[in-house]
Amino acid sequence: MEKDFEQRLMDSFYVHIPLTADEQKTAEHRAANKTVVSSLDLWDGSSMESWSFDGDGECSVSAGGELVLKTWSRADRWPDTEVRADNAAAGAYATFGSYIAKLDVRKYDLSRGNRIRFELYCDCPGLHSPIVRVGFVNNGPVKIPDAYSREGFHAMNLKNHSWNTMYWEIGSIAHDKVEEISFNMHRYGKEPSAGGDDLNFKIKNIRFEKVEVPDVVHGWECQKGTAVFSTAGYSVRGSKTAVANTEEKQFSIIDSATGKAVFQGPVQQASGKHGDFSFLDFTELKSEGSYHIKLGTYESESFRVSETVFEHTAWKLVNFLFCERCGFPVPGKHGTCHIDVTARHDGVSMTYAGGWHDAADVSQQTVQTAEILHALLEAAQPVKHSNRLLYNRMMEEANWGLDFVLRTRFGDGYRATNSGIRRWTDNLIGNMDDCPAVVHNHSFENFICAGVEAYAAECFEESDPILAWQCANAAREDFAFAIERFRSVGLEEPVNHEHATGASISQYYAAACWSAAQVYAVFREDEYAQIIAEFAGKIAECQEKGTDGIPLKGFFYRDATKKSIVHFNHQARDQIFVQALEAACGALPDHPEKPQWESAMALHGKYLKDLMNYTEPYGMIPAGIHAMDEVDDKETFARVQRHVDYDREKENYREQLEKAVPLGNGYFLKTFPVWFSFRGNSAVHLSMGKAASILGVYFGDEELLDIAREQIYWAYGKNPSGQSLIYGDGSNYGQQYTALLGETVGEMPVGIQTRGNEDLPYWPPANIATYREVWTTPPGRWLWIAADLMGAKAGKPK
Repeated sequence: MEKDFEQRLMDSFYVHIPLTADEQKTAEHRAANKTVVSSLDLWDGSSMESWSFDGDGECSVSAGGELVLKTWSRADRWPDTEVRADNAAAGAYATFGSYIAKLDVRKYDLSRGNRIRFELYCDCPGLHSPIVRVGFVNNGPVKIPDAYSREGFHAMNLKNHSWNTMYWEIGSIAHDKVEEISFNMHRYGKEPSAGGDDLNFKIKNIRFEKVEVPDVVHGWECQKGTAVFSTAGYSVRGSKTAVANTEEKQFSIIDSATGKAVFQGPVQQASGKHGDFSFLDFTELKSEGSYHIKLGTYESESFRVSETVFEHTAWKLVNFLFCERCGFPVPGKHGTCHIDVTARHDGVSMTYAGGWHDAADVSQQTVQTAEILHALLEAAQPVKHSNRLLYNRMMEEANWGLDFVLRTRFGDGYRATNSGIRRWTDNLIGNMDDCPAVVHNHSFENFICAGVEAYAAECFEESDPILAWQCANAAREDFAFAIERFRSVGLEEPVNHEHATGASISQYYAAACWSAAQVYAVFREDEYAQIIAEFAGKIAECQEKGTDGIPLKGFFYRDATKKSIVHFNHQARDQIFVQALEAACGALPDHPEKPQWESAMALHGKYLKDLMNYTEPYGMIPAGIHAMDEVDDKETFARVQRHVDYDREKENYREQLEKAVPLGNGYFLKTFPVWFSFRGNSAVHLSMGKAASILGVYFGDEELLDIAREQIYWAYGKNPSGQSLIYGDGSNYGQQYTALLGETVGEMPVGIQTRGNEDLPYWPPANIATYREVWTTPPGRWLWIAADLMGAKAGKPK
């Protein structure tokens, strides 16, 4: 471990005080040092003629040429309307409103520049993480904001009680006819437990600039004359490659400590489905150390090659999860929160505070917390003896989530499952800002929670046998509730804000199989063995085995009729099928149907390998095979594409498939999912990476293990933008949409998106939901992959 990071870990008391990032390695630091070739002042600092205002607040102009703005953190009423609110007037998924300052810029031609720049001072007493959302209106052929208010906004994280110089590159967003630039002060409520009332801001020196070299945000080609690589490092094991945009013929790997070349090789060429690319292969470098790439005059930031590279990142992801704790006072972030979010059932109520916030919006999902704690438990096991500090810290954080999963049970099959909320509340139960939690008895959530509880029982048996007993007892009960409900109801009706609402019946089979295997490991009772075998067989029945006219095989359908392929576009559980089959093989090694289960696993592994041909030389797993007749499947659309109107988007669905790679017979290979409002593919490719790591370990298949590593390397920065998607890890990491939390080491976004109906990567530097919103799902999926890569011996089932 690097000495600097080791010191920061100690200073944080091993992540009981949030870690800090090296700001010299941020994209924002890079932006501040770019060459500006032209600049246009948009406001003279004196006249109010070009300004207009919406919402509750006060404004004036100071003698120093500053626009002075004041609003308040709370209100005694809800806004009448609000973008993204379910029902703003009733406070459902609503904030306390906004105060918006709008600058009319119609007299300027902003089509020739590419960056908005301004200076902003904020004075927000009692608030750790102030934020201002900048936006603009474009009235050209492409309208900005877009239909879902996802494009044309940038929520900037600010340092309180100081001046902030802010930059926003908009070259990739339509800006041929910009009419207005706005500054939106969100009113998210007083920070618990003693936040201030006032939000004060001053804005000056608003300019529109043109920078010489804008960031690469669109397409597959990286910045000319550079290479994109895994900025946080590479494992000693497996392949090590980088993608380049260069005319050079040779490259070197330089030891950053000595300055000497330790590896030299040719720049190789690859012709892929998305064009011709140069790439660098230094797989032969197996010595641990700190290195950088030299490619002509270009020299990269340093990266590590290490056996423990994933452990280094695990600390940072634990840091993010710690800061996302709900109902806990996180130093430097927030006080105890959301005590007044309550769940009611059968005449009683419980406080639904605990676990980890879902995302920047401080919503909560029980099954989300369950899967994250399972990932923490899995990732802790490989380092139990080699890195006791990390093991203990991951077990501690997992226990925080486990407590929430256990105590949100009502004991009769019903449990508190989610709350949709994006505000700080005052923790006083009975007034206007309270938020209800959803309660239901659904089999899918109970299957997942029962399996996690059973696994936790095994993991805590040594350190806390009483807790282990409690987990085992809850697992037995919850599994019984789940199987009874599933036998009687089957597929549940969709629930608003519920992450599992789009699950297919085949995913229910997988959840039941996996859960039964976990409970069987604890109790070894035959009834669970029978259920394992029953549902393992059902999973296999939903797999494409090889039908004439279908160009790929190994993927899974939503049910045994094989009419609709399983797809994910936001929350993703692509790993659940092989996760269940692998658990079945491990639980029942002598079962006569085990060869069929293994065959299904091997076939899915072949499918993943086939997919990789479509993103070479990048390593991101594509979203997979799609069929054109999906466009006419309105029922499945309603389950998978939440909060989207089918009739409005049907032709966009068709166009997204037409822009994918045609496979013949009405089939297409999508690199990114079909999506509309909810965009960003971190959960999608990482869950597929977990499938690859499970299969790679089980079969001792190094190619699949390499595929799994590549999903981590994509997040580390081996993507066309060259940005690490893990804030504070590696280099060239940028701000993300954090809303209430503030910039946090270890945060990960919903993920790289596409523009419109294209099938090309798109990563504009604009913090907005959903694609750039921080989310606890990606760290969980990342830890799931790392658990396999850090510990399991290839060729032996876990």
